[in-house]
Amino acid sequence: MTSRTCWCGSDVLLPFSVEYQRCGECGTLISQVGLSDSELKVVDDSVDFYGKQYWLNHQSNDLNFPNIYQRARNDLIERNLHWLRTLTKYCTPPAKILEIGCSHGSFVALLRQAGYDAMGMEMSPWVVQMAKETFDIPMAVGPLETVELPKASFDVIALMDVLEHLPSPIETMRHALDLLKPGGSLLIQTPQFKEEMDYDKLVATNAAFLEQLKSDEHLYLFTKDSANRLFRQIGATDMLFEPPIFDRYDMFFLVSRQPIRRLPDEEVAKSLETPKGRFVQALIDQDNYIKRLEAEIVTINADREARLQQIHTLTAMVQSLQ
Repeated sequence: MTSRTCWCGSDVLLPFSVEYQRCGECGTLISQVGLSDSELKVVDDSVDFYGKQYWLNHQSNDLNFPNIYQRARNDLIERNLHWLRTLTKYCTPPAKILEIGCSHGSFVALLRQAGYDAMGMEMSPWVVQMAKETFDIPMAVGPLETVELPKASFDVIALMDVLEHLPSPIETMRHALDLLKPGGSLLIQTPQFKEEMDYDKLVATNAAFLEQLKSDEHLYLFTKDSANRLFRQIGATDMLFEPPIFDRYDMFFLVSRQPIRRLPDEEVAKSLETPKGRFVQALIDQDNYIKRLEAEIVTINADREARLQQIHTLTAMVQSLQ
Protein backbone atom coordinates (compact mmCIF):
# COMPACT_ATOMS: atom_id res chain seq x y z
CA MET A 1 0.00 0.00 0.00
CA THR A 2 1.14 3.53 -0.71
CA SER A 3 0.05 7.07 0.06
CA ARG A 4 -0.40 9.35 -2.95
CA THR A 5 -0.38 13.05 -3.64
CA CYS A 6 -2.56 14.43 -6.40
CA TRP A 7 -1.80 13.94 -10.08
CA CYS A 8 -1.84 17.75 -10.43
CA GLY A 9 1.14 18.05 -8.09
CA SER A 10 -0.70 19.67 -5.20
CA ASP A 11 0.01 18.42 -1.68
CA VAL A 12 -3.00 20.27 -0.23
CA LEU A 13 -5.15 17.29 0.68
CA LEU A 14 -8.45 17.60 2.51
CA PRO A 15 -10.10 14.80 4.50
CA PHE A 16 -12.85 12.77 2.84
CA SER A 17 -12.86 9.24 4.28
CA VAL A 18 -10.45 6.84 5.95
CA GLU A 19 -9.11 5.70 2.57
CA TYR A 20 -9.51 8.82 0.41
CA GLN A 21 -8.54 12.48 0.53
CA ARG A 22 -9.68 15.30 -1.73
CA CYS A 23 -7.27 17.59 -3.54
CA GLY A 24 -7.71 21.16 -2.32
CA GLU A 25 -6.40 22.46 -5.66
CA CYS A 26 -8.25 20.54 -8.40
CA GLY A 27 -10.93 18.60 -6.48
CA THR A 28 -9.85 15.08 -7.46
CA LEU A 29 -10.47 12.30 -4.93
CA ILE A 30 -7.19 10.48 -4.17
CA SER A 31 -6.75 7.02 -2.72
CA GLN A 32 -4.36 6.95 0.24
CA VAL A 33 -4.13 3.16 0.47
CA GLY A 34 -3.93 2.17 -3.19
CA LEU A 35 -1.37 -0.27 -4.49
CA SER A 36 2.12 1.01 -5.27
CA ASP A 37 3.24 1.49 -8.86
CA SER A 38 5.27 -1.74 -8.73
CA GLU A 39 2.31 -3.70 -7.30
CA LEU A 40 0.13 -2.51 -10.19
CA LYS A 41 2.38 -4.14 -12.80
CA VAL A 42 1.79 -7.67 -14.02
CA VAL A 43 5.10 -9.49 -13.81
CA ASP A 44 3.80 -12.83 -12.54
CA ASP A 45 0.37 -13.39 -14.07
CA SER A 46 -0.53 -16.02 -11.49
CA VAL A 47 -0.17 -13.82 -8.39
CA ASP A 48 0.00 -10.12 -9.31
CA PHE A 49 -3.07 -7.98 -8.58
CA TYR A 50 -4.10 -7.32 -12.20
CA GLY A 51 -3.14 -10.83 -13.29
CA LYS A 52 -5.29 -13.87 -13.93
CA GLN A 53 -6.94 -13.97 -10.49
CA TYR A 54 -8.18 -10.39 -10.86
CA TRP A 55 -10.46 -11.63 -13.64
CA LEU A 56 -11.34 -15.06 -12.31
CA ASN A 57 -11.75 -14.39 -8.57
CA HIS A 58 -11.41 -10.75 -7.46
CA GLN A 59 -14.14 -9.29 -9.66
CA SER A 60 -16.73 -11.94 -8.81
CA ASN A 61 -15.78 -12.78 -5.20
CA ASP A 62 -14.80 -9.30 -3.92
CA LEU A 63 -16.79 -6.96 -6.18
CA ASN A 64 -19.85 -9.17 -6.83
CA PHE A 65 -19.56 -8.75 -10.60
CA PRO A 66 -20.52 -11.52 -13.02
CA ASN A 67 -17.47 -13.56 -13.97
CA ILE A 68 -15.50 -12.60 -17.06
CA TYR A 69 -17.12 -15.27 -19.22
CA GLN A 70 -20.63 -14.02 -18.36
CA ARG A 71 -19.59 -10.41 -18.94
CA ALA A 72 -18.18 -11.32 -22.34
CA ARG A 73 -21.79 -12.12 -23.33
CA ASN A 74 -23.72 -9.55 -21.28
CA ASP A 75 -21.60 -6.52 -22.13
CA LEU A 76 -22.17 -6.85 -25.88
CA ILE A 77 -25.81 -5.75 -25.82
CA GLU A 78 -25.50 -3.37 -22.88
CA ARG A 79 -22.47 -1.14 -22.43
CA ASN A 80 -20.72 -2.09 -25.68
CA LEU A 81 -23.67 -1.05 -27.81
CA HIS A 82 -24.02 2.22 -25.90
CA TRP A 83 -20.34 3.03 -26.45
CA LEU A 84 -20.58 2.14 -30.14
CA ARG A 85 -23.60 4.37 -30.70
CA THR A 86 -21.68 7.29 -29.22
CA LEU A 87 -18.49 6.54 -31.13
CA THR A 88 -20.23 6.42 -34.52
CA LYS A 89 -21.50 9.98 -34.03
CA TYR A 90 -17.91 11.24 -34.23
CA CYS A 91 -15.89 8.56 -36.01
CA THR A 92 -17.17 6.01 -38.52
CA PRO A 93 -15.74 2.76 -39.91
CA PRO A 94 -13.17 1.84 -41.15
CA ALA A 95 -11.31 4.08 -38.65
CA LYS A 96 -8.49 2.60 -36.59
CA ILE A 97 -9.35 2.09 -32.90
CA LEU A 98 -7.38 0.96 -29.85
CA GLU A 99 -9.12 0.00 -26.62
CA ILE A 100 -6.82 0.13 -23.59
CA GLY A 101 -7.95 -2.12 -20.74
CA CYS A 102 -10.40 -4.01 -22.95
CA SER A 103 -10.99 -6.91 -20.53
CA HIS A 104 -12.57 -9.85 -22.40
CA GLY A 105 -12.49 -7.88 -25.66
CA SER A 106 -16.19 -7.84 -26.57
CA PHE A 107 -16.19 -4.11 -27.39
CA VAL A 108 -13.24 -4.60 -29.74
CA ALA A 109 -15.14 -7.50 -31.35
CA LEU A 110 -18.26 -5.35 -31.82
CA LEU A 111 -16.16 -2.56 -33.32
CA ARG A 112 -14.62 -4.97 -35.81
CA GLN A 113 -18.08 -6.31 -36.66
CA ALA A 114 -19.14 -2.73 -37.41
CA GLY A 115 -16.20 -2.37 -39.78
CA TYR A 116 -13.60 -0.62 -37.64
CA ASP A 117 -9.94 -1.65 -37.66
CA ALA A 118 -9.88 -2.28 -33.91
CA MET A 119 -7.48 -3.90 -31.46
CA GLY A 120 -7.34 -4.29 -27.69
CA MET A 121 -4.78 -4.15 -24.92
CA GLU A 122 -4.58 -5.63 -21.43
CA MET A 123 -1.84 -6.13 -18.83
CA SER A 124 -2.56 -9.78 -18.05
CA PRO A 125 -1.25 -12.26 -20.65
CA TRP A 126 -3.99 -14.64 -19.51
CA VAL A 127 -6.84 -12.24 -20.30
CA VAL A 128 -5.15 -11.24 -23.57
CA GLN A 129 -5.17 -14.88 -24.62
CA MET A 130 -8.73 -15.32 -23.38
CA ALA A 131 -9.90 -12.35 -25.51
CA LYS A 132 -8.08 -13.70 -28.57
CA GLU A 133 -9.68 -17.12 -28.19
CA THR A 134 -13.16 -15.80 -27.33
CA PHE A 135 -13.53 -13.16 -30.03
CA ASP A 136 -10.67 -13.76 -32.50
CA ILE A 137 -9.41 -10.18 -32.14
CA PRO A 138 -5.93 -8.64 -32.27
CA MET A 139 -4.57 -7.98 -28.78
CA ALA A 140 -1.41 -6.58 -27.18
CA VAL A 141 0.02 -7.06 -23.69
CA GLY A 142 0.41 -3.67 -21.95
CA PRO A 143 0.82 -1.36 -20.17
CA LEU A 144 0.54 1.17 -22.97
CA GLU A 145 3.94 2.77 -22.45
CA THR A 146 5.74 -0.54 -23.05
CA VAL A 147 4.03 -1.46 -26.33
CA GLU A 148 5.69 -0.43 -29.58
CA LEU A 149 2.99 1.39 -31.52
CA PRO A 150 3.61 4.02 -34.20
CA LYS A 151 2.76 7.59 -33.25
CA ALA A 152 -0.20 9.27 -34.96
CA SER A 153 -1.66 5.89 -35.99
CA PHE A 154 -5.10 5.71 -34.31
CA ASP A 155 -8.30 7.64 -34.95
CA VAL A 156 -9.71 6.85 -31.49
CA ILE A 157 -8.29 5.36 -28.31
CA ALA A 158 -10.95 4.12 -25.88
CA LEU A 159 -10.46 3.81 -22.12
CA MET A 160 -13.54 2.37 -20.44
CA ASP A 161 -13.18 2.31 -16.65
CA VAL A 162 -9.41 2.68 -16.96
CA LEU A 163 -8.49 6.31 -16.19
CA GLU A 164 -9.23 5.88 -12.47
CA HIS A 165 -6.77 2.95 -12.28
CA LEU A 166 -3.75 4.78 -13.70
CA PRO A 167 -0.95 5.52 -11.22
CA SER A 168 0.45 8.26 -13.51
CA PRO A 169 -2.50 9.58 -15.52
CA ILE A 170 -0.60 12.57 -16.95
CA GLU A 171 2.15 10.41 -18.44
CA THR A 172 -0.17 7.68 -19.74
CA MET A 173 -2.67 10.10 -21.28
CA ARG A 174 0.11 12.14 -22.90
CA HIS A 175 1.41 8.92 -24.44
CA ALA A 176 -2.10 8.03 -25.65
CA LEU A 177 -2.56 11.45 -27.26
CA ASP A 178 0.71 11.03 -29.12
CA LEU A 179 -0.66 7.82 -30.67
CA LEU A 180 -3.65 9.66 -32.16
CA LYS A 181 -3.80 10.88 -35.72
CA PRO A 182 -4.39 14.62 -36.20
CA GLY A 183 -8.02 15.17 -35.23
CA GLY A 184 -8.16 11.89 -33.31
CA SER A 185 -9.94 11.57 -29.96
CA LEU A 186 -9.86 9.68 -26.70
CA LEU A 187 -13.19 8.11 -25.68
CA ILE A 188 -13.35 7.76 -21.90
CA GLN A 189 -15.76 6.36 -19.32
CA THR A 190 -14.73 6.93 -15.70
CA PRO A 191 -16.45 7.49 -12.33
CA GLN A 192 -17.55 11.07 -11.72
CA PHE A 193 -16.73 12.47 -8.29
CA LYS A 194 -18.62 15.63 -7.42
CA GLU A 195 -16.95 18.17 -5.15
CA GLU A 196 -20.11 18.63 -3.11
CA MET A 197 -20.13 14.95 -2.15
CA ASP A 198 -19.78 14.24 1.56
CA TYR A 199 -18.75 10.75 2.63
CA ASP A 200 -21.09 10.52 5.64
CA LYS A 201 -24.05 11.60 3.50
CA LEU A 202 -23.13 9.07 0.83
CA VAL A 203 -23.16 6.34 3.48
CA ALA A 204 -26.40 7.58 5.06
CA THR A 205 -28.19 7.50 1.70
CA ASN A 206 -26.44 4.36 0.44
CA ALA A 207 -25.48 6.37 -2.65
CA ALA A 208 -24.48 4.58 -5.84
CA PHE A 209 -21.11 6.36 -5.89
CA LEU A 210 -19.99 4.32 -2.87
CA GLU A 211 -19.43 1.45 -5.32
CA GLN A 212 -16.59 3.44 -6.84
CA LEU A 213 -14.61 3.83 -3.62
CA LYS A 214 -12.36 0.85 -4.33
CA SER A 215 -9.25 2.35 -2.83
CA ASP A 216 -6.81 -0.40 -3.82
CA GLU A 217 -7.50 0.07 -7.54
CA HIS A 218 -9.43 3.36 -8.06
CA LEU A 219 -6.49 5.65 -7.39
CA TYR A 220 -7.91 8.91 -8.76
CA LEU A 221 -11.61 9.76 -9.00
CA PHE A 222 -12.04 12.85 -11.15
CA THR A 223 -14.62 15.61 -11.25
CA LYS A 224 -15.61 16.97 -14.64
CA ASP A 225 -13.48 20.03 -13.92
CA SER A 226 -10.41 18.09 -12.79
CA ALA A 227 -10.60 15.78 -15.82
CA ASN A 228 -10.81 18.85 -18.04
CA ARG A 229 -7.83 20.33 -16.22
CA LEU A 230 -5.75 17.16 -16.67
CA PHE A 231 -6.26 17.06 -20.42
CA ARG A 232 -5.78 20.79 -20.91
CA GLN A 233 -2.46 20.45 -19.12
CA ILE A 234 -1.27 18.04 -21.83
CA GLY A 235 -2.69 19.97 -24.76
CA ALA A 236 -6.10 18.33 -25.29
CA THR A 237 -8.29 21.40 -25.05
CA ASP A 238 -11.53 20.16 -26.64
CA MET A 239 -13.74 18.03 -24.39
CA LEU A 240 -17.29 16.93 -25.12
CA PHE A 241 -19.45 15.10 -22.57
CA GLU A 242 -21.98 12.45 -23.62
CA PRO A 243 -24.62 10.69 -21.49
CA PRO A 244 -23.02 7.74 -19.68
CA ILE A 245 -24.79 4.40 -19.59
CA PHE A 246 -24.41 4.34 -15.79
CA ASP A 247 -25.42 7.94 -15.07
CA ARG A 248 -25.71 7.36 -11.32
CA TYR A 249 -21.96 7.45 -10.90
CA ASP A 250 -20.11 7.73 -14.24
CA MET A 251 -19.13 10.37 -16.76
CA PHE A 252 -18.48 9.72 -20.45
CA PHE A 253 -16.60 12.04 -22.76
CA LEU A 254 -14.44 12.56 -25.82
CA VAL A 255 -11.30 14.67 -25.64
CA SER A 256 -8.99 15.85 -28.40
CA ARG A 257 -6.23 18.29 -29.29
CA GLN A 258 -8.46 19.54 -32.13
CA PRO A 259 -12.14 20.54 -32.27
CA ILE A 260 -14.46 17.52 -32.13
CA ARG A 261 -17.01 17.40 -34.97
CA ARG A 262 -20.39 15.67 -34.78
CA LEU A 263 -21.07 13.75 -37.99
CA PRO A 264 -24.37 13.98 -39.92
CA ASP A 265 -26.77 11.12 -39.16
CA GLU A 266 -26.82 10.20 -42.85
CA GLU A 267 -23.06 9.69 -42.87
CA VAL A 268 -23.25 7.50 -39.76
CA ALA A 269 -26.01 5.34 -41.23
CA LYS A 270 -24.15 5.01 -44.53
CA SER A 271 -21.00 3.80 -42.76
CA LEU A 272 -22.86 0.72 -41.47
CA GLU A 273 -24.25 -0.28 -44.88
CA THR A 274 -21.76 -3.11 -45.24
CA PRO A 275 -22.28 -6.88 -45.01
CA LYS A 276 -21.02 -6.98 -41.40
CA GLY A 277 -22.18 -3.51 -40.40
CA ARG A 278 -25.81 -4.35 -41.14
CA PHE A 279 -25.80 -6.83 -38.26
CA VAL A 280 -24.67 -4.04 -35.91
CA GLN A 281 -27.28 -1.69 -37.36
CA ALA A 282 -29.91 -4.35 -36.60
CA LEU A 283 -28.75 -4.45 -32.98
CA ILE A 284 -29.00 -0.66 -32.79
CA ASP A 285 -32.50 -0.70 -34.35
CA GLN A 286 -33.62 -3.36 -31.86
CA ASP A 287 -32.14 -1.33 -28.99
CA ASN A 288 -34.01 1.77 -30.23
CA TYR A 289 -37.24 -0.24 -30.27
CA ILE A 290 -36.68 -1.49 -26.71
CA LYS A 291 -35.96 2.04 -25.50
CA ARG A 292 -39.19 3.31 -27.08
CA LEU A 293 -41.14 0.52 -25.37
CA GLU A 294 -39.50 1.33 -22.04
CA ALA A 295 -40.42 5.01 -22.42
CA GLU A 296 -44.02 4.08 -23.27
CA ILE A 297 -44.22 1.81 -20.22
CA VAL A 298 -43.02 4.67 -18.00
CA THR A 299 -45.69 6.96 -19.49
CA ILE A 300 -48.41 4.32 -19.10
CA ASN A 301 -47.45 3.61 -15.48
CA ALA A 302 -47.40 7.33 -14.66
CA ASP A 303 -50.85 7.74 -16.23
CA ARG A 304 -52.16 4.72 -14.33
CA GLU A 305 -50.81 6.13 -11.06
CA ALA A 306 -52.38 9.52 -11.75
CA ARG A 307 -55.75 7.91 -12.49
CA LEU A 308 -55.52 5.82 -9.32
CA GLN A 309 -54.83 8.92 -7.24
CA GLN A 310 -57.80 10.60 -8.91
CA ILE A 311 -60.02 7.66 -7.98
CA HIS A 312 -58.82 7.82 -4.37
CA THR A 313 -59.53 11.55 -4.27
CA LEU A 314 -63.04 11.15 -5.72
CA THR A 315 -63.76 8.23 -3.38
CA ALA A 316 -62.74 10.35 -0.38
CA MET A 317 -64.97 13.19 -1.60
CA VAL A 318 -67.98 10.86 -1.97
CA GLN A 319 -67.41 9.40 1.49
CA SER A 320 -67.19 12.87 3.02
CA LEU A 321 -70.65 13.73 1.58
CA GLN A 322 -72.34 10.67 3.10
